[in-house]
Amino acid sequence: MRKYTLIYIYRTSVVLFLLIALASCDQSTQIKRKFVWDEDVKELTGGNLYDWLKKAPFDNEVDRGGDGSLVITNSRQIFPFKGRYYNAIEEVGRYESIDTVIFRKSEILFRDSLWGDLFLHATLLYDDQEFFLSDGYFETGNPIFGGVEAVGDMHHSSLSETSVLAKNPNYKTGIYWASTNYQNYLLGFYQRGQLVFETVVPLKGDTLATLDKLKEVNQSLGLNIPEWKNAEVSDLRKVNQPKSFWQDPFLGMYPKNNSNDVFLKIKDTPFVQDGRACKGDYYFSYLSEGGDVYLYTTMQPTTLNKEDFIEGNKKKAKYQYSHNDIFYEEHPESGYMSGLAKTYYMGNQYLEIRFGYPEKDKVAKQHVHDVLKYIKMLNYGGAN
Repeated sequence: MRKYTLIYIYRTSVVLFLLIALASCDQSTQIKRKFVWDEDVKELTGGNLYDWLKKAPFDNEVDRGGDGSLVITNSRQIFPFKGRYYNAIEEVGRYESIDTVIFRKSEILFRDSLWGDLFLHATLLYDDQEFFLSDGYFETGNPIFGGVEAVGDMHHSSLSETSVLAKNPNYKTGIYWASTNYQNYLLGFYQRGQLVFETVVPLKGDTLATLDKLKEVNQSLGLNIPEWKNAEVSDLRKVNQPKSFWQDPFLGMYPKNNSNDVFLKIKDTPFVQDGRACKGDYYFSYLSEGGDVYLYTTMQPTTLNKEDFIEGNKKKAKYQYSHNDIFYEEHPESGYMSGLAKTYYMGNQYLEIRFGYPEKDKVAKQHVHDVLKYIKMLNYGGAN
């Protein structure tokens, strides 16, 4: 596999392609989400992410293009973790969109005369929600830089937590070791409400100098993160039991061809799986103050294809997630709420979930419906 250094090229034809693509999209019916600045974030950044990032103490910024040209880099292959975050459920889309939680992104790439290739990245969120890093990332190759065969390349990176870690009502932050493409970095992560900031400083043989440079970034950008300011080299040892990385809440079920086909978001709930499955294929339950709360799954046959299945259930309440329609209905019965949910699978099959909880137990209802809202199929139910 290729070991990349930071490369950039100009592609004016790409700009033309993007303009054509945008023109072909009908934006007239889309309602733009309203973004409201947090006053502290606006004061910190001056209301302009790029101008704010430019205050960083580095030189040789990579050309951003302009005058009808577009700069394309392979920075994703060099830094597979750059600007990639998770919320409590899943990885968040990388792009600005009215359909995502991201309002705006900005980044600066440097080929610093002393430190080499590095980046600063800032993200503004529509809503204040907690973001997480993962302990591992991978990115496929870019054919622009390596030819068609580069698509088969996998660029891996791993992150390790240090003891420089904090989370309080105002912000969360951490300093991590990042390893990718045979290079080690100190990675600084910081979130203050709607603002998410990330940067790396390459390790050039002197950990103290690298840490001092990260502290300089802290000061230059006005972040004034006390955990960064007070960090010492001894604080940068990798911890054995990290606690800040994203934890996958999904449980895989119905294994097929060495992988699972169905995933329920159940790991972050009180539900416990019954290994014997007293009912259905997979049975989960827990005891609340009001009584038993349960749900279980079965795979059922159907003569309907996906389109007819959806048409036949369209009058039911539903959730939509991961290209699936999850239909459900529930009714009270002797102090209990009993329900049935179903979503199309593939090959004339659908997943059925039966559930029950004490009728007056609002917390139990929330837990049940948090599972129903998020059902993933490996094939997205795409086959009839």
